[in-house]
Amino acid sequence: MKRKLTITIAASAALLTSCATQNELNAMAHGGYAFKPSSIKATPDEVVNHGYWDKPAHVTGAPCIVIDTQLQQATYYIGNQIVGRSTISSGKAGHGTPRGTFRILAKDIDHKSSTYGSIVDEAGNVLVSDYKAGQPIPAGGRYQGAAMNYGMQITNTGIWMHEGLVTAAPESHGCIRLPREMAKTFFENTAVGTPVIIK
Repeated sequence: MKRKLTITIAASAALLTSCATQNELNAMAHGGYAFKPSSIKATPDEVVNHGYWDKPAHVTGAPCIVIDTQLQQATYYIGNQIVGRSTISSGKAGHGTPRGTFRILAKDIDHKSSTYGSIVDEAGNVLVSDYKAGQPIPAGGRYQGAAMNYGMQITNTGIWMHEGLVTAAPESHGCIRLPREMAKTFFENTAVGTPVIIK
């Protein structure tokens, strides 16, 4: 499987050397990348599908995912080889995505949020579209968790990487959203225990 970006996206020079090639680190240190996050930001009504995956059969090594919340991108490494990148949407103001080094704790292909979602009636009609756990539920309503398909759990506090609306700007409640095809590809190629670096 091979998909290409129409916009060049680069990882930050602060990556661990195990997750970046020396050439890439040198290029970043000398300003070799022209990407600016604002060049691909979209309105909340637009969906961004930028991403690519190109994993040659001969590439071996330990996987590592690096999330750059400033550039709004996820970079996937096998050893020191970049095999994929995706535009993301991370946590918005008041719902920041945590920084640090984590590991994939669990995977769930059709995960549902236990905190955010909607309230629907018996027929499935939406009564409350932006519901947060703890708010009152109208009579006759029931909670329906927001879809977090291709979910990969990063923290024990509810932060997941999953399919969702991506605008290349912070939009989520703290999770890392990826476009559908990239979420599916990352999910299919990632084992529980894979390191995730968020900066």
